[in-house]
Amino acid sequence: MQKRGHNLLLASTPIGPLGSGLGGGVELTLTNVAKELLKRDYHIRIIAPEGSKIDFCEVIEVTGELQFPCQYKKRDDKVDIPANSVLANMWSYILDIHNNYDLIVNFAYDWLPFYLTRFLGTPIAHLVSMCSLD
Repeated sequence: MQKRGHNLLLASTPIGPLGSGLGGGVELTLTNVAKELLKRDYHIRIIAPEGSKIDFCEVIEVTGELQFPCQYKKRDDKVDIPANSVLANMWSYILDIHNNYDLIVNFAYDWLPFYLTRFLGTPIAHLVSMCSLD
């Protein structure tokens, strides 16, 4: 039986599949955190764009249009979400299943996960490991 507090969902960046390198340091950070948590007896699942390649834990792959990296936008650019957005699809799925987890860790720096935090009964930790390039 899994220890209480040890069932975690890690939400990846929506700018590319894990293993593609498109997520850069965010992808590397998520992978290293997941491996360490597994060593510490946490039950981990990762939700990420379709085509993600992780061989050490279960990945919930989500289809949709990849998100344009927001750090390349100017501060006054409109925030947008593409049609059939993988970001929106990932968080729609999370809204449906969040009660199955003790904690969700968001590794994306897009606005949607921050906005949705207040609507979930499961706590969300946001790990922002990148700053604006602007």
